[in-house]
Amino acid sequence: MEYTIKDAITQATIDSLGAELKSLINIKTNEEFMWSGDPEFWGKSSPVLFPIVGELKGNEYTYKNKRYKMGRHGFARDNEFEVISYRENEVLFLFRSSLETLKVYPFEFKFFMKYIIKDGKLNIKYQVENIDRNNIYFSLGGHPAFSTPTDESIKLSDYYLEFEMYETASILSLEGQQISKRKQEFLINQKTIELSEEIFKDDALIFDDLESKIVSIKCKKNNKKITMYYEDFKYIAFWSKVGAPFICLEPWNGIADFVDASGKLEEKEGIIKLEPKKIYSINLGIKIEA
Repeated sequence: MEYTIKDAITQATIDSLGAELKSLINIKTNEEFMWSGDPEFWGKSSPVLFPIVGELKGNEYTYKNKRYKMGRHGFARDNEFEVISYRENEVLFLFRSSLETLKVYPFEFKFFMKYIIKDGKLNIKYQVENIDRNNIYFSLGGHPAFSTPTDESIKLSDYYLEFEMYETASILSLEGQQISKRKQEFLINQKTIELSEEIFKDDALIFDDLESKIVSIKCKKNNKKITMYYEDFKYIAFWSKVGAPFICLEPWNGIADFVDASGKLEEKEGIIKLEPKKIYSINLGIKIEA
């Protein structure tokens, strides 16, 4: 079921399946900023990544000498969330552990996602509560896809990413779906990344050492702007399908397995450890301008 929240500036629609953001509209211009989820390119719009980010080596991990199977980006995105509260400008979702999740992830948890619109800005609060008797281990990330429409006058090359600071940074290289130990130089005192048909031919651009915690999608041919505020996240990745009219801004706390990963969940790069009865909480902000 879909839930719509809004203020005088911005309207968002979220599906209870995966608590997935499906629409983000500027009310004044009635312009849509989210990717439609057209399966011709990619059938999602903003899946949540939990309890892992990326792909496990061999799609499996071990915990206390027991082996578990889990697909890319975990399972939260494919499950129905319960709606705890719903008001004009906010909605709170809950996904909790069950007999089914325990088969692939041996921890008891509550996972809340709260969407709030205030002063035109969409704020997403992610909260994980450990209701297990033991420490729990997880990763958490966002994967929103924003529309980059093209026509006779606007090409993909007219779009670019702009950081809040000038950056000198490398990207993490991929070997298949695993992370290589080698890095590739990418930004040298640059504030922007120009988009093109070829930039994602080798998959996502993954950064782990940017100083910036704000990034925007801009277009040289109009005043449309999408800004993400991700100060609570360690990693940021950018991705699209070649030729597709969207780009994903992906803030992560956690990452795919490295090629030399041990496979032990508690040793996984970027994994978060949460003690019993403790709560882990982070925020993400998105602002659209037309």
